[in-house]
Amino acid sequence: MAHIAKYKAHSCGHMLAHYRRDPSSLGRDNIDPSRTHLNVTLGIDPADGEVRQMDIKPNWESIEGRIERVNERLRREGRRATRKDAVVMADIVVTLPENVPAKDEDRFFQYTYEFIGQAVGGENLLGGFIHRDEMRTRKNPDTGEIEQTGEPVRDHMHVPFTPMVDGTFNYKKLVPRTFYREFHKELGKYLEKKLGYRPEVELDEGKAAQKALSKLDHKHLEEAKRKVELQIVEPAKQQAADIVRDAERRNAELNEAIADKQGDLIELDSAIEDKEFELQDARERLECLQQAGDRVAARVERLESIVADVRRFDHAGRAEKGAILDRIADRCDALVTRIRGRIAELAERARAAFSRNDWGVDLDDEVRESKEERSPMRLAEAARQAAAASVGLYGGRNVHKPDRGAR
Repeated sequence: MAHIAKYKAHSCGHMLAHYRRDPSSLGRDNIDPSRTHLNVTLGIDPADGEVRQMDIKPNWESIEGRIERVNERLRREGRRATRKDAVVMADIVVTLPENVPAKDEDRFFQYTYEFIGQAVGGENLLGGFIHRDEMRTRKNPDTGEIEQTGEPVRDHMHVPFTPMVDGTFNYKKLVPRTFYREFHKELGKYLEKKLGYRPEVELDEGKAAQKALSKLDHKHLEEAKRKVELQIVEPAKQQAADIVRDAERRNAELNEAIADKQGDLIELDSAIEDKEFELQDARERLECLQQAGDRVAARVERLESIVADVRRFDHAGRAEKGAILDRIADRCDALVTRIRGRIAELAERARAAFSRNDWGVDLDDEVRESKEERSPMRLAEAARQAAAASVGLYGGRNVHKPDRGAR
């Protein structure tokens, strides 16, 4: 909301005339003479040091007089006079912020002038010139002439001053770089303390860019837009299109790779399922083999017991041989019992599966004949004869189970 400009001796005249609103300055295209009476000039009253409206008409003589006084002192001290190209006047322009209400406009400018006086020295100020008669302008597209739009420029104040430090003109020392960086922030703090709220004297980036663009000529602005379009926008669009195409290509490749992997996963799932079936079959076969092994082991254990008795028979006494034969007969009886149970189970299954009329056979008769052929007595007798044949003769004749009553 504020900017500063510096002037050398040969360029001060037109600005001083602009402050005073000389007739020559009223001919400018952006000034509306019918509003010039609204302008106000501020100054520091020497009586009490307060900022008030005053009738100040700065001219070159006032600046030249300050230069001469400085040069006289420098000559007395044997030093070089002020350079011809020295900055002998600077101007700070402060625009009224939009958030300052109409009732506070005069106070805003008074406090701003007071702050600038403290910053650059009140003795250096040449006045505060509040302008309310400037209008916005545009170039007529038909005639090419500059004409007013009828919209007034926001009120602003020029604060010219002579940049004197320690009795000499030294703009860089009075207005260092830190002055530019901190001016708006410090002015905002000062006004907030005085007004009770913070005027928007600091432009955000968006408003600063908009303000800079508003100062461009329409023709130059269009040309700048075309250059930006050709040098920045078009290459950026092309680069973005290339990126999009590359992304689409990579996306298609990834989708294809994903589809391949999904097919591989399906095949792998099928193979795993087949292996699970094979494993289940192997487990079932192993379980059957284990059951068969258990049965064989039990049978072998029984047979080994019988064989052991047969082997002991050769060396046994007469009474012991009879006991051995009894044990063998008992085992044979137990074996017969199990066989009969198995035969009965098979017969029941056969009855459930087949009927008599289908086969023309009486299954009960067949089972009965099978039972007679495999009766326990016959099987026991066969076992005894087999054992006797294994051990040889007993008492000079074929060995049979002794008759317990005869002994």
